[in-house]
Amino acid sequence: MTWEIALGFFTIISAFIAVMKVVVRVNRTLTSLELAVNRLNDCIERQGVKNEKMFNQLSSHELRLTRLEDTKTFIIKKRS
Repeated sequence: MTWEIALGFFTIISAFIAVMKVVVRVNRTLTSLELAVNRLNDCIERQGVKNEKMFNQLSSHELRLTRLEDTKTFIIKKRS
């Protein structure tokens, strides 16, 4: 084996190691991003449930306020 062939093998192996290093980093990044997206989806689902509860409570309060305003208007009209 001549030194040119050894240098060629060394170059190919070095290139392979460099590419694999990048692949491993990209894979690690994609995995962490996937976990972050899953956590965000869970948070969004929980927030949706909370929003629904608040919306129902606000609707109830709005209905009560409307009834009170109608009663107040009726009383004012009755006195006039």
